Parts: sequence; C-alpha cells; structure tokens
Amino acid sequence: MDEPKALMTHLKELRNRLMLVTVFFFACFLGCYSIVQKIQALLIQPLHPLFEQGRSLVYTSLPEAFFSEINTALFASFLLTFPFLLVQVWLFLKPGLFHVEQKIIKGVMVLIPFLFYFGTTFAHTIVLPRAFSFFISFEHKEIPLYFLPKLSDYISFSQRLMFVFGLGFEIPIFLFVLVSLGVLSIETLKSRWRIIIFLLCVISAIITPPDALSMIALAVPMIVLYGLTVIVIQCTQNKIKNITESYHA
Repeated sequence: MDEPKALMTHLKELRNRLMLVTVFFFACFLGCYSIVQKIQALLIQPLHPLFEQGRSLVYTSLPEAFFSEINTALFASFLLTFPFLLVQVWLFLKPGLFHVEQKIIKGVMVLIPFLFYFGTTFAHTIVLPRAFSFFISFEHKEIPLYFLPKLSDYISFSQRLMFVFGLGFEIPIFLFVLVSLGVLSIETLKSRWRIIIFLLCVISAIITPPDALSMIALAVPMIVLYGLTVIVIQCTQNKIKNITESYHA
C-alpha cells in the first residue's frame, strides 16, 4: 500500500473513532441530563453544613439554573466518556507500535483513568468540604458579612477543582513513561528531588484556583505520589531497564 492510500486509511479510521467517541459522549449526555438533579445533589454534598443552617444555593439570572444543569451533565458525560476515549486512542495507535511500546502504553491507558478518578474523588470528598469550611470562616457577624453560595459559581468551581486534581494525580504516569522510555533515570528522580518538588509546587499553583489552600491541597498529594512513584520504579528497576534496552535496541 502506497503512502497516500495508507494516510487516507488512517484518516478514515481516525474519523470513525472520533465519531464513535462523539456518539458515546452524546448518549452519555442524554443519560446524565435525565438524572442531572441527582448528579448536582452529589456535587453539592460539601455544602450540607450550610444547608443545615437553613441556607440554600441561589441563582441570580433566569437561565442560570438551566445552564448549570447543562454544565453538570456535560461534566458528568466527560467523566464517563474519558475511558472510552482512551480505548479508542489505544486501538488506533496499537497497529503502529512496537511490542515494547504496546506493553508500556497498554499499562498507561489502564492507569490513566484510575488515577484521574482518584484525583477527582479526592477533590470532592476531601478538599472541597475543607475548602468551603475555610472560606466560610471569613464570615463576620459584626460587619455583617455572610456567605451566599451561587449555583453556577459553585458548580464551576467544584468541577474545575475536580478536573485539576484529576490531572495532578497523573504525575506517576508521566514520570513512569519518561523513565520507561529512557528520557529520565531513577538516579535523576532521586538526586533532583528538590527541583522536582519545587516544580510540582509551581504546577499546582498555576493550575489550581487562586488560593493557597487549593494549591497546598494539590501540591502535597502530588509530592507524595512522586515519592511513591520513585519507590515503585526503584523496586521494578530491572524490569524497566529491560524494557528500555529492548526499546533502544
């Protein structure tokens, strides 16, 4: 098969897989929108202490509640579609990969959604409740100053925080791939730990909302995951070395 025909074949396959992902996402959106209020009830669980005080979420424009439901359904659809997207990427790349590359990328494709969901769950169950408790502590009866949560602001903030933590928890995948491909060595990860920790703090400061609490809440798990990744790579160093040598052979 000549190059133009091979390119067209790959482009058609890519188009078909993108169409599959689009259809799957749209089906997920319809399903999520049908239960969007239940999904929103799950998202606003960190605000339950406020509700127990007799407060409630508000919306200040007529279409705000509707668009908040659309936003929630889109976010939930993305979470459901993410593993399916990775499967399609794997099936598209697999025929053109060497055996050693298939072994690396297959394991990466399995771990990526697991760590991403772990990060979003950590943000929702651990970080969000403590973040809102911290922010609400700035209320003052003397002024008076009270927190009145707005629906669209809360949904956007919580979804952004969950997405950012999902990305941050992918640090082990990033490091493992670099070591497996020989770009980094375990010695570099151990000897340059101060620089790496500094870079992780900078990354967490950039991608989190502009407050110190969110930055620290992301930086600490990322540093812990970095340490655990170094330990795992150290324990499996011989296996990774064999993979790297066969890749460069």
